[in-house]
Formats: sequence, structure tokens, C-alpha cells
Amino acid sequence: MIPNLSKEMIDLMQQLRKRIRSEFGVDLRLSQPDVVERLLELVNKSHDQKTLLLFADLEDMMGISFEHPTQEKQESSDQHETIIRRVYRGQVIEERPARNESQAKSASGKRIYRGQVVA
Repeated sequence: MIPNLSKEMIDLMQQLRKRIRSEFGVDLRLSQPDVVERLLELVNKSHDQKTLLLFADLEDMMGISFEHPTQEKQESSDQHETIIRRVYRGQVIEERPARNESQAKSASGKRIYRGQVVA
């Protein structure tokens, strides 16, 4: 059952609907009585980090905490390193290692202006 929704909650639900429609092809309507439960099911299947964060914000606004089966798995596997893949326009972006201090100093010593190295 949907509680009284504020404009911010409705905006979040609209964003979630769009993201779920693009990821799963499922069309949800806010007028459905079980829309929050359906959102929860689909968010638990989602691999999109932004969708998970939006649903967490919606939970906070509603003041309701839903059971997430994936949380139990994550808590039990704290020892394993989590790999976060970044996606840009549907393509996976490779993670680059962080710059070393020596690389940062050598790069900061040079200045380039219109393709030419200047002092």
C-alpha cells in the first residue's frame, strides 16, 4: 500500500520507473497498489548502482525499511573485495590505477599551452 506521497517521493519513483523500464523493459504505473513491492523486486535484481541509491533514498523518505536479500549476501562476504564496474553509455569503462606521487609531481612541473610545453 502506498502511503501519502510528497512531490520528492513521486519524482524519485518516476526516476526509478524510467531506469527500470530501460534495464528490464517492465512498465510500472504509480497507480498500481503494489508498485512499491514491484519496485523492490526489480531493484533487487538490478545491477545499476544509481537505481539502488535512488531506492535507498525513497526508503528514507517513506520511513520504511524493506528486506533486501542481497544485503545478507554482502554482509557475509565482507572479506571479498568488491569490484565496481563503471558504465558509460552502455560500455564498461576500464579502471585506471591511481597516480603515484612521482607521476603527479612530474605532471605538475610541466605546463602545456596550446599543445606546446611552457615553463
